[in-house]
Amino acid sequence: MFHSSGQRFPKHYLMTLGVEFCMKAIALPEADTSVELHLLDTAGQEIYAEMVPSYWENVTAVVLVYDVTRVHTLEACASWYERILQALGKESLPGVLVANKMDMRERIAIKRPAGEAMAQKLGFPLVETSAQDAQDAEGPFLALAKLLKADVDDIDTV
Repeated sequence: MFHSSGQRFPKHYLMTLGVEFCMKAIALPEADTSVELHLLDTAGQEIYAEMVPSYWENVTAVVLVYDVTRVHTLEACASWYERILQALGKESLPGVLVANKMDMRERIAIKRPAGEAMAQKLGFPLVETSAQDAQDAEGPFLALAKLLKADVDDIDTV
């Protein structure tokens, strides 16, 4: 939904198998600039755990997404973050934690306080979205673009 600017949600959605790539610029009106994001969507299923680290070589930030209807997906975010850090030999990376499927109100199993606690543990902002109805589909990427812009500004002032 983010890549298509909310224009299309596939009727028969297929989960990411391995990795998908897209590029999109995010305008930051308050900074009078934009940040071009090069996004690698790597599969979160355990079956791909051995394959996807090869795509993380030049990662500078992460977007971790959990499904609010499936409790184990929140803890999986912490696990994937640790794998990424280990693969890169880093102690931390900027990022955003995303609670997805907020449109499924009657099936929500992970309440906001649990998501906020995980976001705080990771040092990330939390953004709630629904890819299906495009609820704040750009929010996580706008938050990420602001983090990256702030990092560049910090480097420029050193």
